[in-house]
Amino acid sequence: MYKSYNTLEYIKQVRRRTRYNAAFILLIFPLLCGCTNSDHSNISPESDVQKFSSRQFTDAGLQEFITKVLGPNVSSQENAWDITRLTLATLYFHPDILVAKAELETARAGIKTAGQLPNPSFTVLGGPSAHYVGYGASILIEFFGRRYHRIKEARYRAAVAQWEVINTAWKLRSDTRSALLGVWAVSGRLKLVEETAAAKRELFTLEQARFDQGRASALEISQVRTEMIHAELSVSDLRREYAVRKAALAGAIGVPAEALDSIALDTKAFDVCPDLMEYRDSQDMRYQAVMQRADLRELLASYDAARQALRVEVSRRYPDVTISPAYNWDFSNRFEVNPSLQIPIFNQNEGPIAEAVGQEHEAAARLRRAENTVFKSISQATANYRGTTSILLQAEELAKTVRVRLNQMQHRLQSGAIDRPTMVMTHIEQIQAETALLEAEIQQRQAIGQIEDSMQQPIFDHTSAAQVSGLLENNQRNSP
Repeated sequence: MYKSYNTLEYIKQVRRRTRYNAAFILLIFPLLCGCTNSDHSNISPESDVQKFSSRQFTDAGLQEFITKVLGPNVSSQENAWDITRLTLATLYFHPDILVAKAELETARAGIKTAGQLPNPSFTVLGGPSAHYVGYGASILIEFFGRRYHRIKEARYRAAVAQWEVINTAWKLRSDTRSALLGVWAVSGRLKLVEETAAAKRELFTLEQARFDQGRASALEISQVRTEMIHAELSVSDLRREYAVRKAALAGAIGVPAEALDSIALDTKAFDVCPDLMEYRDSQDMRYQAVMQRADLRELLASYDAARQALRVEVSRRYPDVTISPAYNWDFSNRFEVNPSLQIPIFNQNEGPIAEAVGQEHEAAARLRRAENTVFKSISQATANYRGTTSILLQAEELAKTVRVRLNQMQHRLQSGAIDRPTMVMTHIEQIQAETALLEAEIQQRQAIGQIEDSMQQPIFDHTSAAQVSGLLENNQRNSP
């Protein structure tokens, strides 16, 4: 009578066909084994400031965590910090993981609470005479599987909290990737702008010599000087932005900005476009997202919990029985057993049942709404990727053409067909083409990041599926 609508069979099908993405689960599940850096014994603002300021990438606990996840060979052989190792540092340092784990701990404690049996009560009975002695007890007995359904509901609530840990970890990884991509983008821009500034300084020197020789006008030298000043200011501005981007990366990881000065950042993952062959089929991408996204799995577990809550309310239509055994003595022994129960005359728990049905429908609707949002983000991300890739191809062709022209001008310079200022102007033109190519690459990498977020599946880095199998077998918990 109180079954949900057709979402039930759909969600059962999703559960039967669930599979994990091995690469990112490898980064997540060690968190559920207590590998994060947490100390709640003494909390004070002064000590928190000191602990935060002392965070470094050489932290022994962090190194142990990385070794456990990636293995001793990988963590010891690599000196530069790439997206994978920075993600692990984020999962180790960032307080959002501690919040999610604390919520998981509370939800798991709820399983114990749900399984507790009600304590009996004991009563000393008074009588009409001084010789009267009496004792009584009350024992509540729950029927119709109420305790069983309550425990299952608590287990699903714990599963919701566990998926929230994984979802939080993915959000932190996304923030770290975006921040590192920003550092890579500004670093590339800064390099090209510095080349531009150097070329314009050389051009100004050449034009100044021509002006001194009377071969250039004051207007021409003024224009060259203005362009040189703008280039120098652009260099200063990009250096400022680079410092800001590094500070943002440090904030995403959860360490002070000066901690990044002691490590080398590895941004090679963004230098080459990853292979996206498996993401060409939008329907398959939607299917993978439904199977793998932690937030959708969390909503599915929330729906299961709502179903169990409905079963708990349905079981309350039938009253519990209280057994009250008693003994009294008044010149003779008397034993009594007094059962009692609530008579469902005025209501049969229809109100709470109706509320539970509504909450079940709400949970199913929230799941469908989240799926629609994910499908929309996948469509937008893939469209953005196709568009930026097309622009990138055009920019690559333009850059190739300008490079060929630059080589030709170098040969002409050597033969004396052109002068040095003309060659410098051609070099500046080539830098502008490289800048357009870099901007197209940045837009494409950002689009790939959107695909990562919509799929919750790492693309810029990959880890071995064989490494994760043991972790999944040993560390998967709270499967109702």
